[in-house]
Amino acid sequence: MVRLDLLALEQISAGLIQVSQRQGRLYPYPKNLQLGYDRVVLGFLLGGKPEQAPSTLPEFYYHWCEKPFEEWGVEVVDPEADPENTLLFLGEPTELAIELAEAFGGSVLSQEQSTIASKLLQHCQSHSQGAQIYTKFRRFIIEHPVLTNQALVEAKGLFGLGVGLANLLEECYEPAPSCYRLQGNFYACPYCHALTSVANAQVIANPDCNRCPPGRRLKRKVKLSQDVFKLRRGIERFWFYPGRAEIRLYEKLAELGLQVELYPSCDRYDLRVTFADGEVWALDLKDYSNPYLLVKRLGDEPIPSDPPWNFAYIVVPNERKRDRPAYLKELKSRWRWQNVKPMFDDAIFALAKKKAGASTGIDTQIPEEREGR
Repeated sequence: MVRLDLLALEQISAGLIQVSQRQGRLYPYPKNLQLGYDRVVLGFLLGGKPEQAPSTLPEFYYHWCEKPFEEWGVEVVDPEADPENTLLFLGEPTELAIELAEAFGGSVLSQEQSTIASKLLQHCQSHSQGAQIYTKFRRFIIEHPVLTNQALVEAKGLFGLGVGLANLLEECYEPAPSCYRLQGNFYACPYCHALTSVANAQVIANPDCNRCPPGRRLKRKVKLSQDVFKLRRGIERFWFYPGRAEIRLYEKLAELGLQVELYPSCDRYDLRVTFADGEVWALDLKDYSNPYLLVKRLGDEPIPSDPPWNFAYIVVPNERKRDRPAYLKELKSRWRWQNVKPMFDDAIFALAKKKAGASTGIDTQIPEEREGR
């Protein structure tokens, strides 16, 4: 049996991210991709099956990385990578590849996001209304995955006048690449509103959308302007997609009449919820496709103790349950923090709703629920 350790997949993934950042240009080969490929070939040599190894790095990149691991003819020795997973989908790194690259020590995507986050935080910490500006900026990004040139100019004016974030906002976007164009037009997903992918002369679902299977042809789509800008991939992956779940939960909790703060103290964690009896919950949403890799990323202090809270939760978008029914069980199997609990977002909302009702003694059903009685 040819065995392959997780480190090899992490290193390969780091190299794949580098290729994606230069629009798929493979040569010169990124060092991590070359070394990861060498580890795969070595695995076949040690396993006594050298004839089954990929013969060249381009063959490995264009064919093997698009195939499930179970078709590689190898055994991945860690449960972090399921046999049916792939590292590329239509030439783009999958969620798993991005998460593996993060586990390897970061990627150009996380560095892109971290650089902008650091600039934003530095600016807001020196401003008298920094916390409000920070929240407004992050929420704008989440609510605008694509912008026309005119809309971007207007937004820069909004964040420039008296705020000084016009240039930073511009850093979050890039002109939509021509490969996203179908028959001369760009389209947005009707569910997540991000720029759609294109393959086989069809508009297809985004791999990160969570509303429909990746690669499925979209029957519904939104036609966009020719001068459209999209979020850079690092901002899209680490701010936009998880941010949609953050805003959704924020609005649902606010509808219960609770005091909810979005990104308290410039994003120490995502949501700070205060109940009528003074109890405070700290919620931090984490949107990872793989629960084992999520655990690896949490560190020694999953949720900072300041601003203070009584109870803290790592919250996972409910969509992950659909794709991986045992997600929470797998997450808990490696959980090592006593004062922080993992929950799905629908469960945390139900818990908050129950507590809100017990604290106030009033009907906490939101209007849509009352109408459906």
